[in-house]
Amino acid sequence: MKKLDNLRFADTGASLYDLATSYVVACPQCKGRAVITSDSSPNTFRLRCTSCFHVETPAHWYGGATAFVSVKCRECYHPLRRSAPWKGTWKKLAIKCDKCGDQCEYDAHITYHSFHQGRMTDPVFGLDLWLQREFRGELFWAYNYEHLALLRQFVEAKLRERGISPRNTIRKNSSMVSRLPVFIKKAAHRADLLKMISKMQQA
Repeated sequence: MKKLDNLRFADTGASLYDLATSYVVACPQCKGRAVITSDSSPNTFRLRCTSCFHVETPAHWYGGATAFVSVKCRECYHPLRRSAPWKGTWKKLAIKCDKCGDQCEYDAHITYHSFHQGRMTDPVFGLDLWLQREFRGELFWAYNYEHLALLRQFVEAKLRERGISPRNTIRKNSSMVSRLPVFIKKAAHRADLLKMISKMQQA
C-alpha cells in the first residue's frame, strides 16, 4: 500500500499563501542559511541566521521594488505619471510638469517584487530564497522545506488527482499545484527533478 501511495498525489487545494508560514533565505550578513518565522503576534516576522546568528526584524527591503506616481499637477492639474526603481531610502518622486513647467516631489506608491535579478525572494525582507535552483532554463523554488517536500510528492507521483473528497471544496484555480509551471509537471523531467530536489533537501 505504501508503494501505491507514493505513486499517487491528491491536490488538497493548499495555496502558496497556506505554505508561506516560514521562509528559508540567504542571510543578508553572511549569505548563509537563515530562517524567517512568525513570532507569537500575527504578521510579526523575525529572521534568524543559522550560520552567523544574525537576528533581524522587518525594517529594510533588500529585494526589487518600483516607486510609482500618478497624480495631477498641483498648479495646472495636468495628469502626471512617473515610475523608477526604488532603493528603499525615499518615498517621493520629483516630477516636472511638461505643460506648465512646475516641478514638485510627490508621494510615491511602492510596489515590492517577488523576483529580483533572476532570483525568487521572500515577501518579508526581499532576500533570495535558499531553496532555488535552475533547471533547464527554468527556476525551481520553494519557500521552505515543507513546501519542497510537497513539491517532491507531486513530482514523484505518477497519478495526480485534483483534490480529495469532498471535491467541491478544492480551490481549483488558486491551489499551489494548479499554478505549477509546465516543466515541473512533465513526466520526462521526473528523474532529474527528483535528483535535484534530493540535493536541495540536504542544503
